[in-house]
Amino acid sequence: MNSYIFIAIIIACVIFITVCIIRRRPDLLIDFALRACFGTAGIYLLNLALSIQGYPVSVGVNGVTVLTNGLLGLPGFLLLYGLSLYYSYA
Repeated sequence: MNSYIFIAIIIACVIFITVCIIRRRPDLLIDFALRACFGTAGIYLLNLALSIQGYPVSVGVNGVTVLTNGLLGLPGFLLLYGLSLYYSYA
């Protein structure tokens, strides 16, 4: 029961902080969404191109990769592929 209350408090705080940020700087949300969308499309296209060429490197499209692309942009995109390359040959 205590863990549900703790999770509810964390969710309420995250929603409150998000609403405050959106009110002051809505451009941050737009930038995040654009980076996340273009990064996810880039992952899909690069996975497609690498699989056609026969390279075993691929990055899965999931919530963590979308969040990484949204927060970091191009460096996050390169980070994901760098980690994938490292772990595919290690």
